[in-house]
Amino acid sequence: MSFKLKKIFFVQFCLSILGISNQALPAEIRPSSVLTLPSSYLAAGSGAGASAPGDASMLDANPAILPALKKQYSVFGSGSWQNKLDLVEAGVFDSTTTPIAMAIRARETIPTDTLTRDRSFTAAAGYQLPFLTNLSLGLSFEYQQLSLTDRWAWQNENYRLGVGAFYQVNTPWKNPIFLGVGTRGLFDKYNSNITNVGISTYAFDNYFTFNVDSLIDSKSGFQSLITGINILIQTYFELRGSIGYNPKQDRIFWGSGIFFKGPVLHLYYTLVKIDSDDTTLRQTAGLELAFSI
Repeated sequence: MSFKLKKIFFVQFCLSILGISNQALPAEIRPSSVLTLPSSYLAAGSGAGASAPGDASMLDANPAILPALKKQYSVFGSGSWQNKLDLVEAGVFDSTTTPIAMAIRARETIPTDTLTRDRSFTAAAGYQLPFLTNLSLGLSFEYQQLSLTDRWAWQNENYRLGVGAFYQVNTPWKNPIFLGVGTRGLFDKYNSNITNVGISTYAFDNYFTFNVDSLIDSKSGFQSLITGINILIQTYFELRGSIGYNPKQDRIFWGSGIFFKGPVLHLYYTLVKIDSDDTTLRQTAGLELAFSI
């Protein structure tokens, strides 16, 4: 065998070994996009609401808003789906210990044809400054267990940190203006962090709340502009709607929800067109047992 032919065989052998090695390397395990999708008021707000009213779901937009929510202790749970149920969550919220408000939430994805089973635990707290009561600061931490193989066994982990600030501007008229900024996804190994900057105010004896929010991606810059409205109907019902525009993708998305707010039992249903190419609508439904003070 000639020296040239030996070289050709040797190169082919090395390439075949390299191909086998590459095939043997497992794909990097990343968190499911479903794991961080919004629920409840935040879903109806199209994932934005750094200064808008709501419930414990707002911790994903701005944890500093928690002390400004209604003073109550509550337990909550929900499920969400696109084609079939793929995410469940449960948690507790306590805003009775002014000037601190706290929320703890657990989530788990339900395996489908395209999803593995992931789990997350989130803790958030907001603190209203005693020397400047119009200002609150907030912090949230999320721990993710990725690709669960057993109840307490998983193949990868991820961490996310969120920070925020919320400020009430008193005005000569009765209705204050609320300003909020929150960043979520700090130290996330797989996704860029999103900053939500928002402004909101009440109108018509607090029956209407209007908000405008801007979402900024840490990697690609300005992402979308979202406007929302919350309408109080009689005593126990609220309607929430929002619409957003992503100029880079030239895409319009929206969120909507109906909320029953009884003395103790709270129920909600949301229907959302998320900011993606998928035309399927996403739905969430949940309940909360709230004990007000």
